[in-house]
Amino acid sequence: MSEVLEHFQDDSLPSYHLSLRGNSINPIVDAATPLLGMVMRLKHITDQAMPENLYQQVVKDIQSIEQLLKGRNYESGMIVSFRYVLCTFIDEVALSHGWGTKSTWFQQSLLTYFHNETWGGEKVYILLDKLLAEPKRYIDLLEFIYICFSLGFRGRYKIETQNSEEFELIYKKLHDAILNVRNYNSSNIVIYQEHDTNKHFYKLLNKKSLKKIFFMGFIVLAFIYFIYSFVLGRQSQSILDQLNSLLG
Repeated sequence: MSEVLEHFQDDSLPSYHLSLRGNSINPIVDAATPLLGMVMRLKHITDQAMPENLYQQVVKDIQSIEQLLKGRNYESGMIVSFRYVLCTFIDEVALSHGWGTKSTWFQQSLLTYFHNETWGGEKVYILLDKLLAEPKRYIDLLEFIYICFSLGFRGRYKIETQNSEEFELIYKKLHDAILNVRNYNSSNIVIYQEHDTNKHFYKLLNKKSLKKIFFMGFIVLAFIYFIYSFVLGRQSQSILDQLNSLLG
């Protein structure tokens, strides 16, 4: 990834780029996974143990990811939106776990560096609403945001604990939009429809009992979350091993 990792990289370990990229069907997720893995591990490290020049190297990594995505022919607006969400997420982790007290983050966040803004916790959700208007077009970015939410990103809901239910509704809406585009069909999936009497009801594809439908729905959700977690964990394991050598 960067010079930050070179000083605790074991020569017996495979190359960073080769071992941590190329396993996801989503190029955006694939490109961001190594950096996300590093961030989630480093959030437990204090300022005193923080690798030198971490901020500068994260900036370089984000710029490298941008170039990679340009090479995959993503539209510029989508790349900028991706960078905005990524910067906001990393800043949230950094400033929530003490990175900012004695580091560059306290003086200049990633969002300030790339977008000249101080806080993006609100705008991320405004952006998400726009993306959900065209889920098929922005599916890769929507999946990336979903993973960020799964890893703990909350934005404006970080301190608004009283609105946790509102976040859960947004999270579920995003989840359902992804399922719909990716066509994760099952004989037990519930289809939402409008009844002739203007009352909402759920039409079951194969007349299963409501209790069993809820159970199967939970299994589907758990499976999808497991897949995301497995892919992220597998792709980032090498870098976590390298980080552990630093902490050891």
